[in-house]
Amino acid sequence: MSELETAEMDHPRATTELIGHESAERMFLEAFNNDRLHHAWLITGPKGVGKATLAWRFAKFLLSQPAEDDGGLFGEPLPAVKPDTLTIDPDNPFVQRIMSGGHGGVAVAERTFNEKTGKLRNDIVIDDIRKLISFYTQTSAEGGWRVAIVDAADEMNTNAANALLKLLEEPPHKSILFLVSHSPGRLLPTIRSRCRTLALKALSEDSVQAVLAGKYPSLNPDDLKALARLSDGAPGKAIELASLGGVGLYRQMAEELVGLPRLHMPRIHALADKLAAPKADGEYRLFIEMLLGWLERMVRQTASGEAVPDIMPGESAAMARISAFSGLDQWLDLWEKMGQLVTRADAVNLDRRQVIVNLFASLGAACRR
Repeated sequence: MSELETAEMDHPRATTELIGHESAERMFLEAFNNDRLHHAWLITGPKGVGKATLAWRFAKFLLSQPAEDDGGLFGEPLPAVKPDTLTIDPDNPFVQRIMSGGHGGVAVAERTFNEKTGKLRNDIVIDDIRKLISFYTQTSAEGGWRVAIVDAADEMNTNAANALLKLLEEPPHKSILFLVSHSPGRLLPTIRSRCRTLALKALSEDSVQAVLAGKYPSLNPDDLKALARLSDGAPGKAIELASLGGVGLYRQMAEELVGLPRLHMPRIHALADKLAAPKADGEYRLFIEMLLGWLERMVRQTASGEAVPDIMPGESAAMARISAFSGLDQWLDLWEKMGQLVTRADAVNLDRRQVIVNLFASLGAACRR
């Protein structure tokens, strides 16, 4: 299976099940059944927790509803049957068309490729929102709801956000807008005030493991547990970790860290060589995120005096031993400087191999102060 086919299968549009957000689903269903469906919904929560999947689940539900009845045998409308679930059979022809991207009643605004550079833009631009406005102003091709999804709304630039605000101020009839937001504080207050908010929370470890077990049935219990903890309750993140070999990579990293202040430089150089390879961009970025996350967890444990949950056996005890080599302020300062180094390395395209070696060397030096 090609990378493109795999990406399509993992797209929130193609996901048929959602675990852990039953409360949000009930709120939406209640609003629908009581004819109080707001024209704009702001779906917030940690990245990877299922916000986009929920938005697509709402879209599938709405676009699969039967057309309004004009009247029974004697011109009286038949009583509407109120659905008791958002779940729609994946074999439903409307759902099939949505999943394949062929339903005319749904439109999406997301970051697009810049034709001049051939690279993905850093933000959602005004032309992307104008396409939504055009979509809403046209007569519905399907004769029912018109659904638009902005994923993620945080990525709109100023002009795009202002254009969206005008759409929110004058919503078309029988249209609905779902804004997916990882950081709602970055949105204009006037946008937030015109939306009904559904705040999704991180899932429990058991729920994340249930998602992973359904997608990767061959994973052993130890790996499932490690992935769930590494994901911080975000199943999307857990799936990304699994697809990139995150558990094995974390074990390699942890093996070096728990040996501090000693560093096994031949192993570190071998790891750096692997992660600096041209086709290892995803693994490199995941490793950096996990390394900074490990240090952050150690700082948090030191500050609170409470052991953090082990991802690998004995980790919190090793953190307690290592943290004693320097003061809390020094560790916090190092965490910030390491993050700045990574950002600067990306900005000026520094050698990734050297970046990784320098990060480990900085940790070793902090233990010898």
